[in-house]
Amino acid sequence: MNSTEELTKDQVFEVLSSSRRRQILYHLHRRGGRADLRSLARDTAADETDEPVDSDVVKRFYISLYQTHVPKLEQVGLVVYDGDDKTVTLTDRVEDVARVLNEDVRTDRSWAVYYGVLAVVGVAIGVGQLLSSLSALPSLAFAGAVMSLAAFQYYETAVKRGEYSFLERLVID
Repeated sequence: MNSTEELTKDQVFEVLSSSRRRQILYHLHRRGGRADLRSLARDTAADETDEPVDSDVVKRFYISLYQTHVPKLEQVGLVVYDGDDKTVTLTDRVEDVARVLNEDVRTDRSWAVYYGVLAVVGVAIGVGQLLSSLSALPSLAFAGAVMSLAAFQYYETAVKRGEYSFLERLVID
């Protein structure tokens, strides 16, 4: 499948029709977007069985994931499987799943407005310092506010960006 084409509703619903594939997506998200296949098999087995998971059960799940479920997820571009490292990595195509399910994964913040307000405040502080004998304290507070906003924007756009919390709702009964 072409990675620039959006997934269709049919493709999304077909891939999500398997609870095991939903579990894989959820566990990949929970593990930061990347996991080795054996860990995914263990996590999936633990979720699907109410019994202690021994090596034979993990092996059966491993085979199922390796032969059926991971290739299906890879076929539609939701994961990438590295056969050398035996790792599975979640791709940004999960956003197509979110779109089909009407889940918003983008931030709602208007960063330009926040920085514009800070610029106006900065100009007002500068004018106030020029016209009177204001101390440097307002300038330091302003610099702290700019740094805080920049750190928060970094968190929202770089760190939190990959949070697909809707995947958890797909596996909860």
